[in-house]
Amino acid sequence: MKLFVYEHITSGALINESLPTSLSHEGNNMLVALINDLFQLPNIELIVLRDYRLLPLATITNYHQCHIIHSYEDFQHYYALALNEADAVLPIAPETDNTLCTIQQSALDNNKQLLASQPHSSKLCGDKYRCYQHLIHHKIASPQTFLASDWSHHNLTSSTGYIVKPRDGAGCVDTLYFPYAGGLEMWLATQSTALDTLIIQPYIEGHHISLNLLCSDDDCMVLAINQQHIKNKNNQLFFSGSTVNGVDENILNFSDASHIAMRVYQAIAGLWGFIGIDLIVTENAILVVDINPRLTSSYVGLANSLTHNPAELLLSMIEKNKLPLTTPLQRHPVGVQL
Repeated sequence: MKLFVYEHITSGALINESLPTSLSHEGNNMLVALINDLFQLPNIELIVLRDYRLLPLATITNYHQCHIIHSYEDFQHYYALALNEADAVLPIAPETDNTLCTIQQSALDNNKQLLASQPHSSKLCGDKYRCYQHLIHHKIASPQTFLASDWSHHNLTSSTGYIVKPRDGAGCVDTLYFPYAGGLEMWLATQSTALDTLIIQPYIEGHHISLNLLCSDDDCMVLAINQQHIKNKNNQLFFSGSTVNGVDENILNFSDASHIAMRVYQAIAGLWGFIGIDLIVTENAILVVDINPRLTSSYVGLANSLTHNPAELLLSMIEKNKLPLTTPLQRHPVGVQL
């Protein structure tokens, strides 16, 4: 199989602008981890695009193709070439500005096997307000979410503060914390950005947890339950890494994690392959915060945390048209730092 592994931030797609430091570092880590896992499998030829400003991928050998991108014309040429030559496409990209679903659609438009979710599910998950409404419609608990443009019409009060973030943002990017409603209202009054592109949520104290899932056409399984490390610096939230399979069972056990994963999977048609779900777990509730219809940063520690190569699990699922395992995976904690 010729597999086009496309990581958007490091691919050269941003060759005409400065690389975002945090996202390029995170994207590069995910790409390298995935390539390392795929290298262990037989009969896989990889095609990768690489921004010339980044260090070379040392593990890419002559058997595989790595096209170095120096200009946007290079990117357009080699992206089209890779789509033409590949049998399948595995994309990694942020949901922002519909980037991920556009890439997924381009694979389908070129009649390639898409090793990822369907574009319509990525579009839904990428719109945090629509996704919240969808989850609530399916009776899946999620933090109250309002458009910033509707803020004055709501009487939300939170003793623990408020979160403001982009409606279509990725991770913790541009996520702000306001301890009091007055400060939030003053900040909103100064914004030139259209307020319907921002959402507001109450800040909820609890355990920040993510799940790694592997989803087939008709089932899903939890690969990892991860402790997320979220820092508050000058009232802005930052994601600094995670401990893969590092959550105590007293906080969230495998049975409860599998139950919430299945409810999300059944509620959103088209989720497939590697999926991430972000949760806040309190004493009384499990709240779904975000759904990432793609491979996430915790993948970097996944192979070392499991008894199986996750890329092998994915390809085995394709071959057998069902989830590859009927017995539980053995897991142990692995730290991932950004």
